[in-house]
This record gives sequence, C-alpha cells and structure tokens, in this order.
Amino acid sequence: MTRIVLALVVAAIAVYVIMRIAQGQSPSVAKSSLPALDPADIQEAAAIAYGPDRGYGILRLTPSQLVFAANSGRVLTIERLDITGATVTKNLPDRESAQPMLAVSTRDAMYYFSVNDPLPWELRLL
Repeated sequence: MTRIVLALVVAAIAVYVIMRIAQGQSPSVAKSSLPALDPADIQEAAAIAYGPDRGYGILRLTPSQLVFAANSGRVLTIERLDITGATVTKNLPDRESAQPMLAVSTRDAMYYFSVNDPLPWELRLL
C-alpha cells in the first residue's frame, strides 16, 4: 500500500514538473510559424484553453487578423472582419476557469485564449 502511494506521489510530481517546464519553454516552433512582427502588431505567449486544438503557442493581433501559432506548428488564423465579438470570461463550455480568458466569437465558432491580461486584447478587438 505504501509503495502505491509513493508511486502516485512521484508520478504527480513528475507531471507537475513537466507541465511547469512546458509552460516556461520558449515557443520556438510557434515563433517560426509567424511572419516578422510589424510595429502595429501585438503578440504574447498564450494558450487555446478549450477545444481539440487546445495547447500553447503565440497569439498575435495584426491590423487584419488574429493569429494563433501553436507550438506544435499548427496556425489558426481568424480574419478581423469575421470576428463578431470579444469578451473576457471565466466560463468555458466544459468548466469554469480559475483565471479570466479572452473569448473571441465568429459566426461559426467560439475561441478561448489564455493570455496574461485579456482585457487589452478585448479592447483592441472591439
């Protein structure tokens, strides 16, 4: 019984350490997926917080697009003309988040991004 508890504690610590390392890694793949930063662009390390494409990457707002370049190499591009709304929320479709998220809606989908401070992103998107 003690061995099982010890094994579970070791496994939990390993998962915690791996997640902390993943959060702190520089998103080199994501950065290489984006074109050079224009002075009018803003960008920040972020994560898609809900859906099958959930994961870490870089979120960039350009004059014409909202672009998420995932560390996996996948790039999600939302044309600014297609954005029908942006808000800050803790309510995700499957749970309540501990921290506020940037929620971006289009006619076809809703995207939830975890950024350090979602309010400036929301204000720029409105």
